[in-house]
Amino acid sequence: MNKILAVDKDIDFHKQRIEELAKYNITALRVDTMHEAITQLISGDKFFFIVINEDTIIDFMEQLPIMRDITDITIVIFTNSYTIEKRLKAMSFGADLYESHNAYISDNFFAVLELLKKQKRWAQQQFEPLPLLVYGDIILSPPRRSVYVKGIEVSLTKLEFDILEYLMSNHGIILTHQQILYTIWGDEYEEASYEVLRNAIKRLREKLRILPDSPNYIENEREVGYFLTYNTID
Repeated sequence: MNKILAVDKDIDFHKQRIEELAKYNITALRVDTMHEAITQLISGDKFFFIVINEDTIIDFMEQLPIMRDITDITIVIFTNSYTIEKRLKAMSFGADLYESHNAYISDNFFAVLELLKKQKRWAQQQFEPLPLLVYGDIILSPPRRSVYVKGIEVSLTKLEFDILEYLMSNHGIILTHQQILYTIWGDEYEEASYEVLRNAIKRLREKLRILPDSPNYIENEREVGYFLTYNTID
């Protein structure tokens, strides 16, 4: 049975979609956020296509390019507030289809099937997903040098980004002060100091804790180094 990935907070509408798709031997997995959708995609689960309900996922546009970076699966967006400007933006960010909700769910589904047929006719080259790091609430895209925490983009300096990327690449492992200094500062390693690293980690922690209930993502192992965690809250 084919399965689609639905990014949609409207549970009632999703149930209607499932009933309609079942007629065509298709099921659906629903998630509430783009973060959950991206995490699902990098887990290796296979989907027929991805559908985003813009009416309930109003902040999808920022993370749409990252979703496109990691998958060649067809991405379709349906909305009740269609404008040509939003369509152009969505398409430029990686969407394959941006259309208004139809009164009949099957009509939207047939539009997607027609698109899939066209894509199959011209698709020729192997898709190579770009690297992406995901840990807990954090998504980090090395090629785009961008970081999202709980779906909110966080602005980091080059130093802060590099430290976070190193920690995420080795999550669960205690990285010593020397390892971090040598990896991040490179040839300038001997000119750096523990105090410089400590201050950089402090700034990074503050930026990652975007909400009052956010966990303290970076933990300190006294006199040893730092590691990425998820469950600890100060």
